Amino acid sequence: MEKKALVIDDDVHCLDVAVEYFLDQEFGVTSSLKPTCPLMEQSMDTCPMSVPCYDIVLSDNHMPGMTGLEFFEYQQQRGCKVPPAHKALISGDISPKDQKIAENMGYKVFHKPTPLDFIDDWVADVLNDHC
Repeated sequence: MEKKALVIDDDVHCLDVAVEYFLDQEFGVTSSLKPTCPLMEQSMDTCPMSVPCYDIVLSDNHMPGMTGLEFFEYQQQRGCKVPPAHKALISGDISPKDQKIAENMGYKVFHKPTPLDFIDDWVADVLNDHC
């Protein structure tokens, strides 16, 4: 079964780097410049999926309209099946308050610029827990 990643970042360069990273790791990649998922695209109140849509979700935190943290909270409130530990925020300036909220909810937080080794370690941990 193919591994799947959702990558969200409003900075095209950062998005391209993240997409290339996951493609190199042999993931099928869905990418977007704004927060999106099947829940949002189809305006659903609850997630109809019985299994997660993605193995990994990596989202920038500061984006127009909705932060990455708000996006993850939106998904959680609607029963998203992707476990919190499989979601990560990446930001150049996440507030200490938002970082604490994210970590307490089980999300990984990376600070830009993040060495790819850190993401490698997180992905390996997530995939090992998942199997």
